[in-house]
Amino acid sequence: MRRLVLDIGNTKTAVGWYDDRKLVRSWRLRTRHWTSDDLGSALHVLLSSFGLAGPASVGFACVVPRLRHVVYLASVEWLSAEPLEVTFSTAGLIIEYPTPEELGADRISNAVAAVSMGCKPAIVADFGTATTFDVIDSSGAYLGGAIAPGVGTAAAELFRKAEKLSPVDLDLPERALGRSTSEAVKSGVLLGAAGAADRMTELLSEGLGGRPALLATGGWAPGLAPLCRSGFRVIPSLTLDGIAEVCRRNGK
Repeated sequence: MRRLVLDIGNTKTAVGWYDDRKLVRSWRLRTRHWTSDDLGSALHVLLSSFGLAGPASVGFACVVPRLRHVVYLASVEWLSAEPLEVTFSTAGLIIEYPTPEELGADRISNAVAAVSMGCKPAIVADFGTATTFDVIDSSGAYLGGAIAPGVGTAAAELFRKAEKLSPVDLDLPERALGRSTSEAVKSGVLLGAAGAADRMTELLSEGLGGRPALLATGGWAPGLAPLCRSGFRVIPSLTLDGIAEVCRRNGK
């Protein structure tokens, strides 16, 4: 079945085209203040430019509340498909969490993807606008996790609040010991985030009854995960894979 899935984040929107379980193509767009026509026409042009026919189904996860209805209308009016939204009630996931309605759809999708891969127990780190950690136990149940500022978010706030610090490109520092202000910022932001991820992983692993699989995704994952000592496996398409799996579980 041809599926179009969208992961709508605060900063970026990931779009994936699946042929059943296989991710055929993916794109990244900047999340904007779209109208349904803006988004619908953009998706129509995107698919047409790659010679892709209309999808048989559409699924989406959205953490931007004002865009949820926009996505629905864009799918119905431009793609002739009623979309499936990832929620705690559509995910087909055991959620042992007191307030499941508060969970972000991206976190639910990541957990679904991990379980569908057979990763139990597991910890998923999503390094995006926020850095989230989500924990799945050995039975495949979602337990909870942690949320921290993302790398870019933390750096932007640092530059905003500290008047003497100018923004720098956050490329990999050569060493932890910064020999200039620029090097010190890179070291503190990137290596500090990696160290925090390692420590959080250590704490969240306690009580899981075995070494968890460690999965990483999100825009910062390819650069940040190698700096961690925990041994994260980077899967850039993890959230999209989870959305596609939720569609399959719902017959879409």
